[in-house]
Amino acid sequence: MGMGSDFGSGGPGPYGFIGSPEAAGLAGMAGMPGTTTGSTSDGPLSGDAASGNSSRSRSPLAIWRRTPLRARLALAATIAVAAGIGGGVGFAYVAVRHSLTQQVDGGLQRQGAKAQSALLSGHFPHYDAAKSWQFGDTLTNVQFIDSSGTPLQAKPLPPSPRWPRGTVALAPSTQQIPITAADTQVAAGTVESYMHSGQMNGQHVRILTLGIGHGQAIQIDAPLTTMEKQLSTLGWQLFGAAAAGIVLAAGLGWMVTRTALRPVAELTSTAERIAATHDLAHRIPIDGPPGESRDELGRLAATFNSMLDAVQEATDRQRQLVADASHELRTPLTSLRTNVEVLAHAHRLDPEDRQALVAGIMSGLDDLTTLVSDTVELARGEEQAAHFEEMRFDLLVQRCVDRATAHWPKAVFKADLDESVVVGVTDRLAKAVRNLLDNAAKFSPAGGLVEVRTTTTPDGRVTLTVRDHGPGIPEADLPHVFDRFYRAASARDLPGSGLGLAIVAQVAVGHGGGVTAAGAQGGGAEFRLTLPLAGSPGAGPRGADGPHSFY
Repeated sequence: MGMGSDFGSGGPGPYGFIGSPEAAGLAGMAGMPGTTTGSTSDGPLSGDAASGNSSRSRSPLAIWRRTPLRARLALAATIAVAAGIGGGVGFAYVAVRHSLTQQVDGGLQRQGAKAQSALLSGHFPHYDAAKSWQFGDTLTNVQFIDSSGTPLQAKPLPPSPRWPRGTVALAPSTQQIPITAADTQVAAGTVESYMHSGQMNGQHVRILTLGIGHGQAIQIDAPLTTMEKQLSTLGWQLFGAAAAGIVLAAGLGWMVTRTALRPVAELTSTAERIAATHDLAHRIPIDGPPGESRDELGRLAATFNSMLDAVQEATDRQRQLVADASHELRTPLTSLRTNVEVLAHAHRLDPEDRQALVAGIMSGLDDLTTLVSDTVELARGEEQAAHFEEMRFDLLVQRCVDRATAHWPKAVFKADLDESVVVGVTDRLAKAVRNLLDNAAKFSPAGGLVEVRTTTTPDGRVTLTVRDHGPGIPEADLPHVFDRFYRAASARDLPGSGLGLAIVAQVAVGHGGGVTAAGAQGGGAEFRLTLPLAGSPGAGPRGADGPHSFY
């Protein structure tokens, strides 16, 4: 039975119910929206479907990869913001719904406690049919049940000597408030109380069941229609705010990624321009002075510019090498051509002239062979790491000294070699040592002494010193002795290509070392080739990025 009784001043009786001012708070709660409005989400289903499709077909992944990086970053930022806003909005909605539901439950608990207290104390108030839809100040429904789940209705009884003002009795009636098994357990006394949600006449309600003794219980409900409407309005408001926030985040994310990736766009544009025009002089503009602290993209732009500098320098060196080689080859080729043309009329020459002509051709071929060999050696660039191996450097130098002794009989070689082990390419190191010895012997007078010495240092390095007693190196020529095709004025009449010392510098740098040239005390020149010992820091292959000479 749905019955809202106003039980006024109570009289003695077996059962009773008291409406109280405390229940007035339920009036506001009863009008609040319900809690059964759940939210469903279709997003995960579509995500799972997309995942399944991508596992069967690579087209979504291909589309994603073709999407510009700027769009992907903006989309990723938008998804992250949407997830954060969605989580916050969902949490806020659930928290508000939980809080409002707790307020409704609290009002029902207070109202039910008053009624239970009155009924258990044996007071049953006077029943006033004119106020049957009111319970205290709250619009609600009240129903009594027994332990079998039978709904009971309060029936008014006429006045009697015992009850001058009349009273009420409980009798079976039709069901109004839903009854569950847990409600019957409350009536049976096995459970003290039970609060749950249910549907009544198409409305979502909260139902409180309290035991009143004698195998009976009282049920009180509170409609949640108004609360559901308020939560629905709040949900749409939160949804609108979230949607606006996501749209704003998408716009800001696009602007931020566009600004942040501008250096990448400039780098891409520069790379495309260089690829199209082969203009290595173009650079990415960088704000601030060199060496100033920059962010990751700034460092990327600076590194790209440094790479372009290295590529341009290497390209310029290659072009210069080709130009210098072409220039140096012109003289021996012209001489050979002239001699061969004369040789075509050898029958007109005397035997002595013919023999001198052949000797000149052979000498020119030797010079040409040496020049080509040195040019190829210099064009090899950096050392190949696979060719590096440990070797006794002192034994390698001794073999080179023995060869130089046989090749330059007019010079006297004196070796003082400390045992040392280095990591390097044997042929390349031998070439560098031979060039130093040949250079010293070439500038030594007849019977001149060439001192060869190797010494190790505590910092894990070995130094090869080659000193001659020739005319020495003029101060003006010292900064250029390791340049390609450079020949001092005093040496232009001597054999050589001008590449020997440049090869020494390249080999030294490729092995993690260096080479220096200086004037020696008492006359002559002194060259020092320094290499790291095996096992020391720096031992092993290095990129040959040009001579690192120390003057």
